[in-house]
Amino acid sequence: MPSPTENNTLSLQDIAGILRRRRRLIVLTFSITMAAVVAVSLLMPKEYESRMKVLVMNKRADTIVSPDRADPSGYRAEVSESQINSEIELLTSNSLLGQVVARSGLERREREKEGPVAVEKAVRRLQRGDLKISPVRKADIIQVSYTDSDPQRAVVVLKTLADLYFEDHLKVHSTPGTYSFFHDQAERYQGELKDADHSLAEFRHSQNIVQLDQQKAVVVQKAAESEAALMQAEAAISDYTQKIAASRRQFRAAPARVVTQTRTSSNQYSIERLYTMLAELQNRRTQLLAKFRPDDRSVQEVEKEIADTDAALQKATKLTGLEQSTDINAARQSLEIDVNRQEAELAGLKSRRNMLALQTGTYRQQMMKLANATGQIDELLRAQKEAEENYLLYARKAEEARIAESLDREKITNVAIAEPPVEPHLPSKPNLMLNFSLGGLLSLFVSLGLAFTAENLHETVDEPGELEELTGLPVLATYGGR
Repeated sequence: MPSPTENNTLSLQDIAGILRRRRRLIVLTFSITMAAVVAVSLLMPKEYESRMKVLVMNKRADTIVSPDRADPSGYRAEVSESQINSEIELLTSNSLLGQVVARSGLERREREKEGPVAVEKAVRRLQRGDLKISPVRKADIIQVSYTDSDPQRAVVVLKTLADLYFEDHLKVHSTPGTYSFFHDQAERYQGELKDADHSLAEFRHSQNIVQLDQQKAVVVQKAAESEAALMQAEAAISDYTQKIAASRRQFRAAPARVVTQTRTSSNQYSIERLYTMLAELQNRRTQLLAKFRPDDRSVQEVEKEIADTDAALQKATKLTGLEQSTDINAARQSLEIDVNRQEAELAGLKSRRNMLALQTGTYRQQMMKLANATGQIDELLRAQKEAEENYLLYARKAEEARIAESLDREKITNVAIAEPPVEPHLPSKPNLMLNFSLGGLLSLFVSLGLAFTAENLHETVDEPGELEELTGLPVLATYGGR
């Protein structure tokens, strides 16, 4: 019958048989291994871990030495990964750790004598295991932990590291001499600004300029008004010349005297007298008719006289008398007055034209003078503005540098200790529960491995039970010979 070791796989029954047969070896191996783990864990030196957390922020912008007028600091609210890595590199730099070792006395733990070798070994020991620096995920925090057999020394090392780190951080992010540089530049441009102000004031005084733009606007406006008035005067002179010529023609054509009154009168006296004579003749005829016949010579004579008188009366009635009155021609006098008045106004307009022409020429000369002064005064204004801008720029930067140096003296930086180190009271190493758990697993694997190895290497049957398991038949008797 083949043995279980010859099969490719082991059944649960085979495994149970091996555990039953090798139970003593398993128990002994487990006990020895577990005892060794417990002994080693209890004999391991105790180590204490102290921790601190460094917060990285962007509340303070670094002062940049630059002549740019725009602010080049580039303030950012969020902390970038490169900033975190830069601070970690600064925390793990050899120079910083060397100072920590020197101040904390860590080099005395080395077997080497005091000197550079001991310091370098202590620094390497810090970098390789005792000091752990790592960023906290999804946070602007750097966690720093240090493990030492002395809990008080662990706290001292982290505090020394924090103090030296702040000093190095200030040195790295500051620019010595910035304030004095900007202050000197501000004083220089302040002097240039005073010179520019003085030159501009002298030029304004020499050219009688107070406000160039306003003066130019006033002169241009007055010149335009003067030219407009001059053109109006020219037009008025031409108009008055034509009016005077027309008035003179009318004056020459007008008569010196004119009829002022015409009266028509009749021969009233003659008519009345003829009426009277006619009435007398008619009365006489009547008297004669009373005495004589109508064909009487005296009656006919009277009738003839009556006819003659009536004819004379009719003729006198038709005749009228004409009376006319004359006077000086008022229209001619008015035309004469108008001509004299227009000639006087024309003389006034010509005088005004001459004055406006002179005034316009004066304004044009002033415009040319101001135009010639514009280039010079613009150059002086540009120099003044440039000096003023430079002075204000460097004065502002000097003040920023002074504030930055004050912040450096007060150790106000973009890093802060979010969690200071505290003295631990419980050791971080050894972790007895973890060691015991791992030791139990190790003892179990070692004992089981040793049991299966012994089973594979063993080729004889020592007990009846083993024989029954191998053959599957009951053992009726055994014989133990020597």
